Amino acid sequence: MTVKPVAKGSFTIVLIILLAACAGRLHAQQPVSQFDTLSARATEARNQQNIPLAIQLYGEALDAKPDWADGWFYVGLLQYRSNGYASAIDALNHFLKLQPGVGAAIALRGLSEFETAAYDDALRDLEQGVKQGAGDQPGNEAILRFHLAELLGRAGRFDDAVAQYSFFAAHRLKDPLLSLGIGLAGLRIPDLPQNVLPEKRQFFEAVGDAGYAYLSDDTDAADGQFNDLFARYPTTPNLNFFYGTLLYKDSPTLAIEQFRAEVEHVPANIYAHGVLAFTLTVAGRFAEAKPEAEIALAAAPDMEMAQVALGRALADTGDVKRTTELLNKVLRKDPQNLEAHMGLADVYSRAGRREDAYRERMVCLSLAK
Repeated sequence: MTVKPVAKGSFTIVLIILLAACAGRLHAQQPVSQFDTLSARATEARNQQNIPLAIQLYGEALDAKPDWADGWFYVGLLQYRSNGYASAIDALNHFLKLQPGVGAAIALRGLSEFETAAYDDALRDLEQGVKQGAGDQPGNEAILRFHLAELLGRAGRFDDAVAQYSFFAAHRLKDPLLSLGIGLAGLRIPDLPQNVLPEKRQFFEAVGDAGYAYLSDDTDAADGQFNDLFARYPTTPNLNFFYGTLLYKDSPTLAIEQFRAEVEHVPANIYAHGVLAFTLTVAGRFAEAKPEAEIALAAAPDMEMAQVALGRALADTGDVKRTTELLNKVLRKDPQNLEAHMGLADVYSRAGRREDAYRERMVCLSLAK
């Protein structure tokens, strides 16, 4: 097997810590004369930053010993550093067949897949790599979280994307591409920041800057920036909704106001109707939740949060039959839905079904732990 050397390209972030994280798990090899010589020369070339020669020598060493896991990892790392992303993926595939589950290698493969536009594969690998500790070292965390956030947004997992972007706000790390990413995720647009058209960059950056301000605990600045955006772009879908999602954890009442403003300005935002209904239900405002839930379910009959909201609202009116139908439908798909169990406990209690109510309360207690 011969690994073709690649020309040295630009490399903005050197993942040496990834190598250090992985190196301790690579096994020592039995001495083989030709292999020993080649591997020593490859290591020397790598240490001297002669990457093309190091890749060539690692390839020759792997011809002599194809099950040398260290060699495959170093080839993957060096190819990534040289912008040889397809070759990096191939090398890391070989490594992971020999040593499955090494988080650093999985994450490095994910970064390489990102560069080849294999975005679904990259999302899978970056998520798994981060879960297995590849981002624990500060030198790795930023690049891994940034690409993971981009991919989560592209996949429509907007809340997860914003959660990843919050790392940068917490550490006061700032970049225009970061603002674009937060803006896209906040407005629930499933795309990558680098795909934003030049004429739209300023708007998305402004939305992202407002979100960044809130995530970095500069709430006064965030409020001013969002209010300026509302005045300039009052009918932009998900603009009020984004601010509501940010406010919800610390100020649910203010969040409800933003969700209500969203559906007033953008009545076609069915998801916002569902979230408003659910948020009102959590606040115990069942009468207000009912019409919003009905609007959401008329357009999206399987929207779980709207089913829960309407079920809880109907429980408040004593409609046992419809409540149990809706909430049990939710629980067939999501047996651990706490709000659905709470609604059943409420309606059973109102109907005098004490044993059923007790059973549901016990489930609620177990889920709340």
